[in-house]
Amino acid sequence: MKWMFVMMLLVSSFATAQVNWMTMDEALAAQKKEPKKILLKAYTPWCTNCKWMDKYAFNKPEIAAFINENYYPVKFDAEGTEVINYKGATYSNPMKQRNERSQHEFAGFMRIFEYPTLVFFDETGRIINPVPGKMGPKKLEIYITMLADETYKSINTGQKWSDYQANFEYQLQGDSE
Repeated sequence: MKWMFVMMLLVSSFATAQVNWMTMDEALAAQKKEPKKILLKAYTPWCTNCKWMDKYAFNKPEIAAFINENYYPVKFDAEGTEVINYKGATYSNPMKQRNERSQHEFAGFMRIFEYPTLVFFDETGRIINPVPGKMGPKKLEIYITMLADETYKSINTGQKWSDYQANFEYQLQGDSE
């Protein structure tokens, strides 16, 4: 009976897992203490695809738990006012007062022009790759696992990418798209 109670507690805590979003500066500081990749989600407040991903992809408990375990997750408003210190440079949004939809300098630096865009950083804070566009939990799982275990380093042709996707074994979810 005691064992059953413990299992129920574990399952209920796992079922309510959420991504523990942080700022880019917090993630970079955390990397210095414990190296881990960064997953940055660039969004805008008006972006319906960004909201959809929050609700249907990032909100899946298994996905959220995997992200929290393997990445420092950053939620970055690409039109916001956050000041970011990255690799000796400071990025902000000085035009925000004149134009509500002005792009943040850090989004421009990363060449983000579509929302949402996921940007993966290695354990030293270097950009690995941006991935633009809306994705459901299955597509998101492919990316977050491929980058976490560094499989991406061996995928260097279109054919290898097609084969990887076709043979991918989903571990973090059921039949949802």
